[in-house]
Amino acid sequence: MAFNQLAKDRPRLLIVGGGYVGFTLAQQLQTRIKESGGVVTVVDPNPYMTYLPFLPEVAAGNIEARSAIVPHRQHLKDCELIGGRVESIDHANRTVSIRGIDQGPNFELPYDEIVIAGGSMTRTFPIEGLAENAIGLKTIEEAVSLRNWFWSASRSPR
Repeated sequence: MAFNQLAKDRPRLLIVGGGYVGFTLAQQLQTRIKESGGVVTVVDPNPYMTYLPFLPEVAAGNIEARSAIVPHRQHLKDCELIGGRVESIDHANRTVSIRGIDQGPNFELPYDEIVIAGGSMTRTFPIEGLAENAIGLKTIEEAVSLRNWFWSASRSPR
């Protein structure tokens, strides 16, 4: 189910982040909460969950990029999905401020329960020049870029 205001009067479990933890939680709870009259809302800027351990396989060209992602809409059919980022949380009033991926104005969303599953952060070792020159491997786009770079380099004349 796409985001709509029809769910505004129903009890809402808000999951911030659609990565592995947020996706798995939403998948396990979506039907039970829907049957009890509530709604599970997932806020994430990406429309998919990435299997991070598969990224090296994508970068090496062993598997296709599509094999390392799981589309939210396909597997979270009973959830309300919002493409955006949570900018702030007001726990006292049980609301969040969300900026959509379209960069429109922020909007407020009430919740009854909230789960913060925003994911992890990549850190580099304190090696001079590493952060400026290294290629990351945190997103599917970075894995595909790295794979394409290897393919291009292997085909160039020496």
